[in-house]
Amino acid sequence: MKYTLLAAFLVALSLSACGGKPSQALPETERENYERIMRGEEIECQHGIDANGNCLKEGADPRPYGGTSKPGH
Repeated sequence: MKYTLLAAFLVALSLSACGGKPSQALPETERENYERIMRGEEIECQHGIDANGNCLKEGADPRPYGGTSKPGH
């Protein structure tokens, strides 16, 4: 029993250590803005950007749910 638990622990430890740097899958529209931000460049958007780094359309509200609170909160 002791050896089984030790083996399971070692397998779990080795699997968790072999991952490398995790990468986030981003849509192409967000990837360009993300790379610009990481390089320290400015994102040129006439109407601002939202929380995901996308350019806002004219009249769009950057706040989630259109700026209105969710019912019950």
